Amino acid sequence: MKKLLVSLAALFVLSLPVAVRADVLTFVPPDADLDDLDHHKAYTWKVSNVDLKGKSILSAKITFKNIRNWDSNPNRLFVHLLDNAKFSGVRSFTDDTNSDNNAGDIFDDFANDRYHNDPNWLVASGTGDTFLFDREFSETAETFVYNFEAHELAALFAYITNGGNFALGFDPDCHFFNDWIKLEITTGNAPVPEPATMTLLGTGLAGLYYRRRRQRAQRAA
Repeated sequence: MKKLLVSLAALFVLSLPVAVRADVLTFVPPDADLDDLDHHKAYTWKVSNVDLKGKSILSAKITFKNIRNWDSNPNRLFVHLLDNAKFSGVRSFTDDTNSDNNAGDIFDDFANDRYHNDPNWLVASGTGDTFLFDREFSETAETFVYNFEAHELAALFAYITNGGNFALGFDPDCHFFNDWIKLEITTGNAPVPEPATMTLLGTGLAGLYYRRRRQRAQRAA
């Protein structure tokens, strides 16, 4: 009997639809190149009114089109996924007050708290923050794509379902020219068993029930 039950369960699982409808949500900031990621600033890009009802996140990626550093100096671009941001859309904060075009110290100001008590800082204290990556770029333009890892997809889903929004934080420590930045989130509906599969499973379970009753009656006789 146990073997039969296991077989029915396996049949049920294998009969689930393999194809899951996928939709791609595409987001581009209002200022498509984020001010060419000026090295004097840090940025947040808040995305609002995202509806994931009945859906899961299958994948996500950020694309930087033709990104390059403006010179050969040491540089780093830090990118964070945030539960929220103080301001809607794109907002910047001056984190390097040098008046010339030389980059200051290389600090990740979303991780380093030197400005976090400033009333104009971009993120409220206690906001969920998931570090995505940091990377150096050369003077040669390239299209760079970052694919979210599994734990980052889980964080993105949690942030969105926490209020229908999320944000990205960018801290460019040097100046990164680019054509545009784009975020793509691939969502899918959870697979639903086909009616025929459910009928088959129900029939099998009913057969098990009557078989057990018959065996009990025979033993009692």
